[in-house]
Amino acid sequence: MSAFFLRAVFTCLVLCAPVASLYAEEWRLLAPGLELREFLIPDQVGDLEGRQSGMAVLRIDSDRFDVALGSALGTGRMRSMQEWARHSGFVAVINAGMFRADDRMRSTGYMRDAAVMINSFIHPNYGAFLAFQPRDPSLPALRWVDRKSDPDWQAVLADYDGIIQNYRLISRERENLWEPSDRRHSGAAIAMDRDGRLLFIHCRARLSLHEFAQALIDLPLDLIGAMYVEGGADAAMYVDVDGFVGRFVGEYRSDFFQGSNMNFWPAPNVLGIRPK
Repeated sequence: MSAFFLRAVFTCLVLCAPVASLYAEEWRLLAPGLELREFLIPDQVGDLEGRQSGMAVLRIDSDRFDVALGSALGTGRMRSMQEWARHSGFVAVINAGMFRADDRMRSTGYMRDAAVMINSFIHPNYGAFLAFQPRDPSLPALRWVDRKSDPDWQAVLADYDGIIQNYRLISRERENLWEPSDRRHSGAAIAMDRDGRLLFIHCRARLSLHEFAQALIDLPLDLIGAMYVEGGADAAMYVDVDGFVGRFVGEYRSDFFQGSNMNFWPAPNVLGIRPK
């Protein structure tokens, strides 16, 4: 059998298979209401070297954990994920959203909580909101808001002190909202499932946004929405709870740098959780 034929068969298998067809383990209980699962997916779809990399999913019960922002606007400086966790008492932390490279490092989307207003501008192109810190204790601890399908989205936002706004990766109907692209990088996302659990998602594998969104649809996560919060080496997640420590760092964009990133980069705005 020729090498050309083997290469063609392998290429077909990689390109025709689901983006996320392999997984390493079942859900691992880190603490009551906090579970981690790590999936293996190709590092760039169609990668003939067959390299695998990880997508880590942290599933959070909002009845057991409070959600809050950490921001350089409130504390005076950017910090790494590990530093944010220690500074703010978070047991898990992830990027809260992309940011402007200016002297204030403001989020590109609407962002606030009870302690700090980071950006009061509602971005016209960002369709996903996560609402937390309800002003009325009878309300759900978290609400997922899809601006395109929820006509009462403004009223929902008014009921919560905590709001982050970012690009939608998938719709409430589980549609992939991104076109295929050759631009691939690591990514971080925040999502919610049908049981109302919050998910922090970090994908070290370099995928396009279309491939990232499709992986979230294909994996057994049962999501009602997902938002993209950061990409490349800036995408990061950190977990430190009950003796478990997880460091999840992003990789450089595939066409930008040939090395490998192993370190947390300072982040101006993060979303974290604390036990209630």
